[in-house]
Amino acid sequence: MNEETPYLREFGRFRLDARKKTLSYDGAPVPMPLKELELLCVLIENRGELVTKEELLDKVWEDSFVEESNLSRHIYLLRKTFKDFGENEEYIQNIPRRGYRFSGEVRDIGIGEIVVEKHTSTKTLIEFQDETDEFAEPIRDVKKLSAPVKSGISIWLVLTFTAVAAAVITGAFFIWNSQPAPVIASTAKINSIAVLPMKSFSAGADDEELRLRITDALITRLGGLGGIAVRPTSAVLPFSTSEQDALTIGKLLEVDAVLDGRVQEERGRLRVTVQLIRVADGGHLWSEQFDGQADQILNLQDMISAKVSQSLGTGRQDPPTLAKRPTDNPEAYEAYLQGRYFSSSRNNEGMSKAVEYFQKAVVLDPKFAEAYAGLADTQYLLFDYGFMVNAEQIGLSKGNLQRALLLKPGLSEALVTLGTVQMHHEWDWANAERSYHQAIDVAPNAPTAHIRYGALLLRLARFDEAQTQFEQAIALDPLSITGNTNLGMVYFCSKDFAAAEQQFKKALEINGKFSGARWFLGRSLWLAGKKEEAVKETARALELDGNEPLARRFEERSRIGTPDDAFRLLLSEWEANPEKANPHSLAYLSVILGENEKAVSWLEKSFEDHHPWTLWIKAAPEFQLLADEPRYKALLQRMNMAD
Repeated sequence: MNEETPYLREFGRFRLDARKKTLSYDGAPVPMPLKELELLCVLIENRGELVTKEELLDKVWEDSFVEESNLSRHIYLLRKTFKDFGENEEYIQNIPRRGYRFSGEVRDIGIGEIVVEKHTSTKTLIEFQDETDEFAEPIRDVKKLSAPVKSGISIWLVLTFTAVAAAVITGAFFIWNSQPAPVIASTAKINSIAVLPMKSFSAGADDEELRLRITDALITRLGGLGGIAVRPTSAVLPFSTSEQDALTIGKLLEVDAVLDGRVQEERGRLRVTVQLIRVADGGHLWSEQFDGQADQILNLQDMISAKVSQSLGTGRQDPPTLAKRPTDNPEAYEAYLQGRYFSSSRNNEGMSKAVEYFQKAVVLDPKFAEAYAGLADTQYLLFDYGFMVNAEQIGLSKGNLQRALLLKPGLSEALVTLGTVQMHHEWDWANAERSYHQAIDVAPNAPTAHIRYGALLLRLARFDEAQTQFEQAIALDPLSITGNTNLGMVYFCSKDFAAAEQQFKKALEINGKFSGARWFLGRSLWLAGKKEEAVKETARALELDGNEPLARRFEERSRIGTPDDAFRLLLSEWEANPEKANPHSLAYLSVILGENEKAVSWLEKSFEDHHPWTLWIKAAPEFQLLADEPRYKALLQRMNMAD
């Protein structure tokens, strides 16, 4: 755009910045998809004149083929936005079969006329400012570790977390905003919210990691709201690349409201625009714009969260409150969020990098309990996933858990990890259950606590209690693949194979690439007598685990022989290459093929190895066929699982 051409224009109470593609109403930002803003810019640039549909499609979607119906939909959404903000004038006229014309009165604005209301933590100033220079103050160099580790898992598993905001209290951070947009709907019944993955203001911007980190940071902070259920990061990340609108996503997540936002980064500074929308009717409850530096997060996170908390308090006798921030050290918090991001990769390289970041966080702030808890959980996961299987790893994890709980005795995430170590490694059922109870008492809206407690109950064959925990987890996170798969496990272990089949298929509708649900669906189908179907699902599970050649041979053996022959091939393959399997898998395959003595031997090996999957010895339906085997009974007694 020519620098001499006015790029700030007003119509009604709206102001459009055609250069930065932003729209405001009475000074407050109006969150709007980029294509609609580009469409509005073209129409206003040619105000009073007909712009044909072909011209609009060429200018706004010049690099892609778009059907005319898509243009009509964006025009409809533009008009709806104007009406939502109380503007009854028909700004955009439809010229039948030809195109559209912007008919509203437009005023070009010179730079000298710009008035920006600047807020700091101590005072409010009204001053003239050149908007082209709003990011012009010196930018701090951000010291980083090595480049991010690329994970092989799908994007929805990648939890990302960095800094987005500036230090308002110290003066390094400023927030520019004017009065919030008008409240359009009551928030009296907002009891659950979802923070949707942040979007970018700029098409093709390479800022996906940053946007997802901001999303997780807000979820982490808002998770401390009392009386409000906040969907976890894992629940919203599947929508990071979705084309679905905010209301549709909100309905899928079964929440009362969604926090939708956009991010723009320029020379190390950030602009974050957020809006809170009621899902029931699409009403805009609140919106605001925040500017700050890209290497800090604590203050912007607090600002946005406080605004959300304030708006959610409308109509409540006791407005929701935020928990105390976990640290006042911005660098420590930055390292902590990086640690969470890398830990979510669930691979050796990523989790090893996470350990480095968590360690950096606790060095910067030795009283940072959440960082110790994150470090302990990652250290345990490295053991549980088989990357660092040694007693020293468990010792490190427990030591950091003790530090976390000394600093914060009621820290829910530390209690959950402690319960997991007590269950999976120490086989200390009573203390594990006690830890899970404490975690849930502290954070009843944390799905992970319910899932892990349900896992303990399931392995102890307390099926009804386990089902209750998994159902509570699903209520908090309806699209949780882990929660839905574990609910299927309850039906599977209680031998309701029809219900198990239904539930595993429901889990696979959420994520068809989750091999765990495929494996257990295959096992359930086999025990239900549907052997051919069991072969197909098991082959798909093998493919998902990266064993496509074996999957093909497995299916071929069933085709030229029988399903039993196919599973004998699988058992033989795993016995010859034990590193590709585990004693538990070899044991259940031996049982379904009628080789009970061999099955017990593999269970004894699992016990000797202290393998985490040994815990299935009582609940798995295949092993219930070993109930009369003396060696099997002895194992149950040694694990304190005998009835």
